[in-house]
Amino acid sequence: MEGSNEELNPNAMTAEQTAALFSKLRQRKVPVAEIEADIEAGAPTNAAGRLNLLNYTAWMLKEAGRGE
Repeated sequence: MEGSNEELNPNAMTAEQTAALFSKLRQRKVPVAEIEADIEAGAPTNAAGRLNLLNYTAWMLKEAGRGE
């Protein structure tokens, strides 16, 4: 996000954009690999492999409810 002129679209965010946004919100580094692991684990993406922020957040909450 920093140094990038690409406008953020919450309906189609890359793993890199999502990690950067979550890092700012959580005030800790969120690695891109963490987002990519979620995608591999079934986080919903569009045909281009981009995340819808609302759908991804809902998926994370559902996954958190499953426990480990």
